[in-house]
Amino acid sequence: MVAQSIAGVLTEVAGLDVAGVCVSVDEATVLMRSALPELLVLDARLGADAHRLAVSQLIRLNPLGRVLFMTDSCAPFEVPPDLRPFTVGAISKKQGWEDLLVALQSWQLLQLDRCDSASKPCVDRLNAIGLLSPRERTLLLELGGGQHNKQIASKLMLSDATVDTYRKHVAAKLGVSGSELIRLATLYRCLRWQWLPLLPTHR
Repeated sequence: MVAQSIAGVLTEVAGLDVAGVCVSVDEATVLMRSALPELLVLDARLGADAHRLAVSQLIRLNPLGRVLFMTDSCAPFEVPPDLRPFTVGAISKKQGWEDLLVALQSWQLLQLDRCDSASKPCVDRLNAIGLLSPRERTLLLELGGGQHNKQIASKLMLSDATVDTYRKHVAAKLGVSGSELIRLATLYRCLRWQWLPLLPTHR
């Protein structure tokens, strides 16, 4: 779930093309041979040996490739010295996703044209969240936390029918539904949309 959320942030907000989410270095290596990624996001729990293997494969295929480490702890993560030249940063999964975007900022500046174009639809929809009522935004946050209609109804002390109606209204206002609504809700919950002023304004 966390890996998919990270992929969603990178795709929908940072404007990057995510080639895939892998569960092992071997799987990632197979994918890299066909995708030639510019950025590799690694789980710090894999360990130094796995990190070196993954990064060596990345650099062999794309000498300009870079790596970002994701950790489970808020404690500083010590990037192995030999991997530092290829490292964008190390971010804790327990931090807000805005920290992930800040870590990528300098790297993203090299790809501004692509990022601006690709992020526009999601930026517009996240901006539209500001037009929702407080109750509708609360419902969206609960959806982003993986709650189902019955759970939301119980937590907000509403009937199932009322929650279903609110959900339809939110979907209509944001122009998304089904899995796309859940994905947008997840991004909204993760980001808390505190960094919105940093984004370019699209007219």
